[in-house]
Amino acid sequence: MFERFTKGARAVVHTAVSEAKASGQSSVEAEHLLLALATSPELRSLGLDREQLAEALVEEERRSLSAVGLSAENHQQHQSASREPRFGASAKLALQRGVKLAQLRGGRRFRPRDLLAGVLAAEHGRVPLALDLAGIDVDELRARI
Repeated sequence: MFERFTKGARAVVHTAVSEAKASGQSSVEAEHLLLALATSPELRSLGLDREQLAEALVEEERRSLSAVGLSAENHQQHQSASREPRFGASAKLALQRGVKLAQLRGGRRFRPRDLLAGVLAAEHGRVPLALDLAGIDVDELRARI
């Protein structure tokens, strides 16, 4: 699958794996892809701010845990530093959506913009909630990519 990825798209995926590892996650999810996309040189003009998104993801997690009666301080993440994180369902879906969108536009290569489109296509989950908390207009962002 990755053979059609541009160098920039492969770099985003690599950065997403690093994001998951750094946060002690056993899987790479769409939020890790989003954070990695915010560091992509090819996407700087879109105004994605990695720190703003990271803060929004922390707030989203705090709110989600609070909704079920847990606090972030009491919530322990499973750390698995001994092995490479695997791709979780939300990341796989984002990749699949992005590849499909790239094919629909007639692209032969998969670019970071295609991956961002795949991430933005999610209607539910952490990414849409965090984007809303960060004050990002998803429709406007989609139009710009």
